[in-house]
Amino acid sequence: MPIYYVRMGISRTVWAIIGVIIVIVIAVGAYYYIKAVTTPKTVTLVVVAYSGTTAQFIQFAGQLFHEEHPNVYVKVITYPFSQYVTNELTALEAHSTEYDIIEFTSTSSLRFVPYVLPLNPYVGTLFNMSDLMAPQEAFGGEFYNTTTGQIEYIGIAYETVTYMLAYKCSIFNNQTLAQEFYSEYGVEFNPLTWQNWTTVLEVDQFLVGHGITKYGVLVDDHVSHGIIDAYPAIFGWWYMRDPNLNDGKIGGLPNFNIMFYGAPAPGCTYPLPDFNTTDGIEALEVYKELVAYEPPPNVTPVTYDNLPELYAEYAPAALMFVSQLSYLPSSVYNDTCLAPLPGGYAETGTNFLAVSKYSTHKQLALEFLAFLVSPKVQVYEYLYFHKFPISKEAFQMLLSNSTLGSHDKELLEAVYDAAQYAWANPPNIPPTYTELIPSFNQEVFSYLLGQVNAQQAMNTAAESWINALVQTYGSCSG
Repeated sequence: MPIYYVRMGISRTVWAIIGVIIVIVIAVGAYYYIKAVTTPKTVTLVVVAYSGTTAQFIQFAGQLFHEEHPNVYVKVITYPFSQYVTNELTALEAHSTEYDIIEFTSTSSLRFVPYVLPLNPYVGTLFNMSDLMAPQEAFGGEFYNTTTGQIEYIGIAYETVTYMLAYKCSIFNNQTLAQEFYSEYGVEFNPLTWQNWTTVLEVDQFLVGHGITKYGVLVDDHVSHGIIDAYPAIFGWWYMRDPNLNDGKIGGLPNFNIMFYGAPAPGCTYPLPDFNTTDGIEALEVYKELVAYEPPPNVTPVTYDNLPELYAEYAPAALMFVSQLSYLPSSVYNDTCLAPLPGGYAETGTNFLAVSKYSTHKQLALEFLAFLVSPKVQVYEYLYFHKFPISKEAFQMLLSNSTLGSHDKELLEAVYDAAQYAWANPPNIPPTYTELIPSFNQEVFSYLLGQVNAQQAMNTAAESWINALVQTYGSCSG
């Protein structure tokens, strides 16, 4: 039986369909390949900061940055103020890549030098330093490199913070009280006119003695940190008036500042502490008299955290960082005016943000920092968070904003002016955070409690500071 072979062929139509399918597959594959290699990778920048309104502003700015850079997210991790520096340093010392941007205080700044990215290469490109408040940036954002002999930028101040006198306008604008006070003491009641700390004590005596307020002008007396902020604010009055202390440098030597002499000691490359002098003792005695008009420091210490509440409820005025104003109830905020410290000066208390050397997203982190301090973002810092901008242009934009009331503009002008003469600062040399602050605060606290006299407290603290200087810089010759 014959076998027949049938040749089965594929029609041209089928071949055409197969060809079209192959082209589609190749095109789709190419599309997804190109998309995979060209679509920006999602990045999360992690910022670590202390908890509070400031962190909320940074997170807000992060959302604005995300809107302009859809593939970039900003996550802010917070810790209590008393913990965040220690937590950051622990991570950095382990070379952790966990944080891209870190926050630090002005007094702890030099401890971060080994772990942060120097910003000098980005000045003039990413960062317009001429728009930032120079005295604010200098106290903590700058570091004098003894090896290169150059100033290095190690962090960016993202808000203006001055330590000045906040007071209740309704009390000090009361003409009846003003006349009574003038009749008793012969000086003006208006804090803008106060020329010395004696007037502050007289105001305390007048208001508390007459039962008008429960407490006097509040001042931080917290042993863990606040004392190192409060004391130089008072001592500055003596420092600027005594050339034997300042040696012609009103704010002292950079990084050493006013709690050291304004010139190196003979045979030394560094200055010595000056607060155990007659001037320093007088300032300490005034500090104790101020504390006498507030809760006992061993019962209810006045701290950064509770000062706004105590001021709002019980006090006519307070020595306060303007960053603390944002924690006031709106009614108290709207009744608060600002003045320089008596005699016309202020202290700086700015915090800084820096890029970690161990960040895996350094360029984006730098771009976010530049974005954060740009005028267009800085205006929101005040409008939404009652924090004062670091950008000069932002200040001017706010002052020309027709929607802001006169009270807001008065506060802005007061802070802007105070930032120019905020030189009454504690030191921020390397051992400040670990050795100088604890030793000084403990001795002053013991004095406030009546456990030692003023001279003993200051001599002991000065001796501890000198030991720390020797360990850091070496012994003096001769």
